[in-house]
Amino acid sequence: MNPLFLIPVVLVVAGIIFMIYMNKKHQSVKSEIDLDSERKKYTLYNQEVLAQDFPQLKEWMNGKSIDAYTSASVPQSTTNKVQHIISDGIKNVALSAIGTKLRRIETECFWVLSGSDLHFFSTNTVGELHEHIVFDHFRIEEAKLQYGGILKSQLGIYSKSSEEYLPKIHMITFDIDGTPVSLEIHDRLNYVPDPTDLLDMKKQITTRVKYQVVGEKFVKILQDKFPNLQIA
Repeated sequence: MNPLFLIPVVLVVAGIIFMIYMNKKHQSVKSEIDLDSERKKYTLYNQEVLAQDFPQLKEWMNGKSIDAYTSASVPQSTTNKVQHIISDGIKNVALSAIGTKLRRIETECFWVLSGSDLHFFSTNTVGELHEHIVFDHFRIEEAKLQYGGILKSQLGIYSKSSEEYLPKIHMITFDIDGTPVSLEIHDRLNYVPDPTDLLDMKKQITTRVKYQVVGEKFVKILQDKFPNLQIA
């Protein structure tokens, strides 16, 4: 038998062994983490993650305070509405200023709560600032918040076993002069492992935990400041 025929078999077996090893490593590291204890480190993680992983938010805020921050996204329903409005011609100045910035965004987006203002940032394909929308306290006081479950646009990307890492969202809906515009608030910051960390399971999981601890606090802080966003 030509030994070349054995190469695919060896590669498949090696791949299976590697997957089993990484899965055991994942379970081992995960078992060492107590999420409730980690949540008590919110203040530390909030400062650490902002300084080390998302310093661009400070730059984009241009000296304004950052009371809380997390990842964001634009739902398909909002995109469809904006596209329809644009095709019909926007007659409302306020909606025009906001709506045209909310066409389908596939790149990273963020929320930052600063004082009584909500800042929505979107980025381009290289992570640079693309759009910056500010919702002042008047708009927030008229907004509504509802729980949206797991981010549906990412359901097909992960296996069932990885569902715990998918962001859960709240939908915040603003009244832009009679037209409802909804955006998504994630319960964690989006984490994309660095290629150099793909084999470092401990770093991956601890980073995910920090991102979750920081992000999941956003809605609570927002609701404390704006009681109208409480969910019955």
